[in-house]
Amino acid sequence: MELEHHLLLGYFQSHPVESARHLESMGSMEAGLLLEALSGEEIANVLEFCLPVSTAKILGELPQWLRADVVSAMNATSAIGVLRQFDDATRHELLERLDNSMGSTLRRALRYSPNTAGSLADPQVFTLPPDILIDEAISRIRTYGQKAMYYIYVIDRDGKMEGVVTLRQLLVDTTAHSVGTLMENQITTLSAEANLEEIIKHPEWSRFHTLPVVDRWGTFFGALRYRMLRRIEKDVEGKAPLGSVSDSLMQLWEAYSITGIRLMTDVAQTLHERKNIS
Repeated sequence: MELEHHLLLGYFQSHPVESARHLESMGSMEAGLLLEALSGEEIANVLEFCLPVSTAKILGELPQWLRADVVSAMNATSAIGVLRQFDDATRHELLERLDNSMGSTLRRALRYSPNTAGSLADPQVFTLPPDILIDEAISRIRTYGQKAMYYIYVIDRDGKMEGVVTLRQLLVDTTAHSVGTLMENQITTLSAEANLEEIIKHPEWSRFHTLPVVDRWGTFFGALRYRMLRRIEKDVEGKAPLGSVSDSLMQLWEAYSITGIRLMTDVAQTLHERKNIS
């Protein structure tokens, strides 16, 4: 057992990115069982190279005390990205177990004003790293793709947004390309600090049914979907002088309906094409 521990730790230390890819490709329970023999710091050193959603799933399989040790050992950027993946109760429990200085730092970083893009974005959208092959990406979508959308955002292992690919691109491409070679890196984003009026009046809603949210350093917060605007409409109704909010939302709904029809047609056609190719 001692030898296995040293071999595993040695591999993680020498090949952290490869180790992260391997852990991401495993089931979260299997990865948790593999890691729980290590210390919190040792686990953190490799999980920092995993995407936040993968890290959160793996941490969910670890004992509570070890989970807190791992988050404490992470750098603040990685820890914030991971904490955003948990529900409120789990996040609160984790923060309570952290020491005062670390806990306070993370609480401040997580605190965006209500009804800003940073507070409204869904942090649990499916994402991919740029350095895996298309076949691996498809495998991950099949396994963990419950939150996958037509647009799939590509983020690096520091949590920074790199680009976007469509589900259609991934399904049609049968080459040995990596995700990074397919992605579009000219990305339309929402600032995490954007207020309700700025969100609603963003001109790109006429082109996209979902927009990614990033902070001023390019850190990916999640995505804001059109349907969230319906909730925003209820939040601001009669409370804020946002001008013709209802008119804006009606125009967006029309645009979204058209986009949705085209999206479903594209996906159906794509699945048919891939079936014929294989």
